[in-house]
Amino acid sequence: MKSIDLAVFATALVSLPGLVSLPAMADKLPLPQAAYSADVTFEARGKQFSGHINVDGLKERREVKNPSGRATTIIIRRDEGKVFDLKPQRNLAVELRLAAAEAAGETGTAGTDVDSFYGTEAATEGTETVAGLQTTKYHIKIDGGPGLTVDAIVWSTDDGIIARVIGKTSIDGDNAPARMEMTNIVKGPQDAALFEVPQGMDILSPSSVTDTPPAKPAAETGN
Repeated sequence: MKSIDLAVFATALVSLPGLVSLPAMADKLPLPQAAYSADVTFEARGKQFSGHINVDGLKERREVKNPSGRATTIIIRRDEGKVFDLKPQRNLAVELRLAAAEAAGETGTAGTDVDSFYGTEAATEGTETVAGLQTTKYHIKIDGGPGLTVDAIVWSTDDGIIARVIGKTSIDGDNAPARMEMTNIVKGPQDAALFEVPQGMDILSPSSVTDTPPAKPAAETGN
C-alpha cells in the first residue's frame, strides 16, 4: 500500500513503533467510544488537507484529499486490528494489520491521526468548548526514541472525540506548529456499511499474498 502524502508531524506520530509517554503526566486521554461524523482540516508546513470522517467507537472511516486534490478512503477497524485502503477504480481493498499500517504511516491521514494519542498519559489544563462540544484540554509529551519527541495540546471529550490538536515534533525546527481541527461534529449512530469493505470488492491481504504458491520453473511445467 502506498503511503499517504502527509506532512512530517502527522507521519512522525504513527511511523515509529512503541511511542513512550514522558513521565510526570497524571491523566490519560479517553479511548474512542462515541459515534459521530465530522469534517476535518489539517495544516502543516504550509499545506492543508481536508476530509470527512465517520466514527463508531473503534471503527472509523476516513475520506481525505491531499493538497493536490487526490482522494483517499481508508477504513480503520481497531476492533479487528485491520486497516483497509479502498481503491474503487481497481475494485480493490488493500488490507494491512493495524500495527503494520501505523508503521507505514497509512493511518496518518490528514487531521485524523489520533491513534498515537488515545490512552496516552497527559496533563490536564482545564476545559474548553470546541466545535460546540465540551472538551478537556490536555498537554501531551511523547518520546519516540532518539531524536524524536512530540509536544502537543489535545482537546478531547470524555468519550474520546479529539476535536483539536496543536503540536510540534522535535524535527519540525522553526516551522509553525501543525494543527488539526474538526468541525460540523454530529453525534449519533453511523451506518454500519461505512465500516465494511463494499460487497464485490476484492481484498488483497497479507495472507492472500503469502498463501499464493510460487510459480513453477519452466522445466517443471513442460514449457
